[in-house]
Amino acid sequence: DDWPGGLDEQEYSTLNLLAQCRQGTLGFNQVSCQDCHHKEWYASSCGNRHCPNCLGPRQAEWSSKLCERLPDCPHFHVVFTVPEEIHEFFELNYRIAADILFAAAAEILKLFQKNNWKFESGFLAVLHTWGSALNWHPHLHVLVSSGGRDCSTGKWRQARPNYLFPVRNMSKVFRAVFLRRLEALEASREVRWPEALDTLEARRDWRVRLAGRNWNIFSRATLGNTRAVVRYLARYTSRIAMSNQRIKSIDEQERTITFETKDYKNDGRKRDVTLSGKAFIQRFSRHLVPKRYRRLRSFGLLVGARHRYREIEGAPQTSINEKAPRSLDRACPNCESKQLRSRRLGNRAGFELPALAILLQLAIGEKLASYSLGPPDSG
Repeated sequence: DDWPGGLDEQEYSTLNLLAQCRQGTLGFNQVSCQDCHHKEWYASSCGNRHCPNCLGPRQAEWSSKLCERLPDCPHFHVVFTVPEEIHEFFELNYRIAADILFAAAAEILKLFQKNNWKFESGFLAVLHTWGSALNWHPHLHVLVSSGGRDCSTGKWRQARPNYLFPVRNMSKVFRAVFLRRLEALEASREVRWPEALDTLEARRDWRVRLAGRNWNIFSRATLGNTRAVVRYLARYTSRIAMSNQRIKSIDEQERTITFETKDYKNDGRKRDVTLSGKAFIQRFSRHLVPKRYRRLRSFGLLVGARHRYREIEGAPQTSINEKAPRSLDRACPNCESKQLRSRRLGNRAGFELPALAILLQLAIGEKLASYSLGPPDSG
């Protein structure tokens, strides 16, 4: 009854799926012991890529697989950020603006690698759109290998491990490339321009102002600690904007949510922020990724086969190869046997009963959220 409104069908569907995660309405998993035939039921998780509740194992798996793909050489962590004047355009045109950001960053890195290092490398880019306080802050994290295929000899060559490229020069070229791609959108009918940019003259003045702004690029060598950067990126590939650990309290009477943020203007000190439930849902929904959109993209030598770079003469034949922590085998609480078998009952589309409950709720206007479907054995 306090729904903020203004959400499209996909956003509502995603939030509804997250709300039903491990509540029983999405089905159940049965674990049975093969020795004593003891059975236990567990509510199914939603498996949605935005959910902070069920993607912990997938996070570790992604980190492990990425480390297996990265060559055993020094790397750099680069962050591309767009000015605040582009934020509204970015929010109205998520796919288009994000594609421009990916393409501009890739073009810059390939250009500087060719001109400064004289070789082709590989890099991975991850898109983030949020700040610590759920504010709109689109930026791109890129992990760049400092070794690659020499343009003249075709052999593997290693660059300096502690210095990438001049950041100021990169920022200027990045600004020019991004604005050039923005200007090319004038002929597109798919673009939704903000109200302040509804005329050609307004958009031209907007690009002129952006050309006079400083475009920030952050660059730092991982200094042998690439695994830590991979784990940092992994925390944001398996959920969106907010984790359960950051939520401090929920006041159901006042309808407020208090969560922890970092104040980067005050040396990154932690502080608590309290929002109404309506404001929290609106802020969180802004960062939902459009359906079938890829926030993670590989470029250069990381495209294609997993160990493609090893075919280059002189290339390292090993990878960073961080193994995900193995989960301990579960044992039967009755006989401590580890011969367990699991099966799923129901699917993520839900059982017929919750679907009927939703129809009844729409028909008679009553809340039926308190009615939950128990395990099959409970009747």
